Amino acid sequence: MLLVVAALEEELKTGMSLCHAQKKIPHRNLNIWQANRNDKTISFLKAGVGPGRAAASLEEALKIVKASTILLVGYAGALDPDLRLGDLVAVSRALAFSLARDNPTWENVQLDGTFELAEGEALARSANSLGLTAYTGDVLTSSYVLGDPAHKGLLYKKFHASMVDMETAALARVAASKEVPLSCIRAISDEARDTFLAPFSYDPSNNIAARAGKLLNKGMLRTYREWKANTRIAQKSLTSFLSNYL
Repeated sequence: MLLVVAALEEELKTGMSLCHAQKKIPHRNLNIWQANRNDKTISFLKAGVGPGRAAASLEEALKIVKASTILLVGYAGALDPDLRLGDLVAVSRALAFSLARDNPTWENVQLDGTFELAEGEALARSANSLGLTAYTGDVLTSSYVLGDPAHKGLLYKKFHASMVDMETAALARVAASKEVPLSCIRAISDEARDTFLAPFSYDPSNNIAARAGKLLNKGMLRTYREWKANTRIAQKSLTSFLSNYL
């Protein structure tokens, strides 16, 4: 059985909206559904945001869903300056990284694990055949929101990963431990140069008060509107891809 995973419910709905006979599986700690499409049953898991929460959700879900393969979908921030809003990136490798404890700056980060993902080239070819703009590339998985173009530039220069998210490497670690193939395709929701998420971006050189001040200066409503406008474009790309893939 295919298990489709996303951090957010709106990301998950890019696939669920294409299915019928949706049924939520009763579980105290999980948001998991089953639905039908083209005479097959597909499971859908909302894993939650962040590496720890997402990994725990998948670990629990695999106890009740006999998944033969996992497809991770969702949004991501571009690190590659050539990527544009709505472009799709099929992941070849997921890289877990963290800030060095002795000198926690974006100039000084360390890799904690590298995971090879399945079907990257095949996913990109499938998307391109539909007229969508899709590439293969690596993704960096962060424990923090990364929205400052300067920080993105530092990570791109060091790792040459296409994009950054907060779940893929953690989910890949769980899938590998259970010997279930995991593939991933994400739509770009903010370009490398975009600044609208910068107020949310973690900066170890600033304290909580300074980050709160940035949010107030930027304006929460304006930031939310920019985010929603961008995710509508990303969502359209994912839905177009999944309408054929599923």
